[in-house]
Amino acid sequence: MFSRAVVATDLGPSSEGIVACAGTLRALGVKDAILVYAMDLEHGPSAEQDAAFARQVESLEAAGVRVHPETPLGYAPHAIAALAHEREAGLIVMGTRGQGLFHTGFSGSVSSDVVRMSPVPVLLAPAPAVPTAEAGGIVCGRLLASVLVPVDLTSAAERVCDLACGLVRIGVGRLEILNVVEMSFEATREGKEARAHAMLETYAAQARAAGATDVHATVVRGRPDEEVARIVASGGYSLVILAPGCQETVDQAFGSVTSSVIRASSTPVLLAPPHCDTVLYARGKT
Repeated sequence: MFSRAVVATDLGPSSEGIVACAGTLRALGVKDAILVYAMDLEHGPSAEQDAAFARQVESLEAAGVRVHPETPLGYAPHAIAALAHEREAGLIVMGTRGQGLFHTGFSGSVSSDVVRMSPVPVLLAPAPAVPTAEAGGIVCGRLLASVLVPVDLTSAAERVCDLACGLVRIGVGRLEILNVVEMSFEATREGKEARAHAMLETYAAQARAAGATDVHATVVRGRPDEEVARIVASGGYSLVILAPGCQETVDQAFGSVTSSVIRASSTPVLLAPPHCDTVLYARGKT
């Protein structure tokens, strides 16, 4: 599904999650990886960082991935998104500390800007508690075994379900499509629960048409951000797929459900591109 990926590293412990998940990149179809470390304009890498970068290149190559190292100068989100655009990558991969997007090795603003500007899906790979290949294999080795796809009743659901169906074609085990109906007088009057059931059955049918054999459509009641975060935290899923929005507040940069999940999840999270920032690509066309 993703023949080429941009793998973003900060050369810190969180980025070891990416390397430990190298075998999973192959399972996703990745044959070529652009391993990118965006260097600060004022400070070059230390000898220790040089050694870490070389070690990560070797680890990815050992997993059978062709690696193209890149060390651009400047602000990391621009460098990462631009490389994905220029090299026609299908995926960006970033490591996390297992505490969500806003606790990546990169600063919160950097990591959220990558998601905001990315033209392609972004996979957040949590680092294992002990950053070894064996521990990473436990975290990521069964990435497609049990996939949760929370959706709402907006057009964003189409983006996330299209992404899920693409994964189905390469071998998803169990797929659960979830909607949380916030019970209120307005929701009851507008028949939102009935609409949710109908919508989820439509997406489940699309997943079956793509080849899924174990598909579940689940509607629950409650606050969407709280319920989805609770279900993700249950530990029953190997991957969560979300379609973030483009809210501007710091604490809910991509909507309450997405923010709740990526702040708390120790499960890999795949984010469909929200297409928030087109300035980078408009500039590239001039």
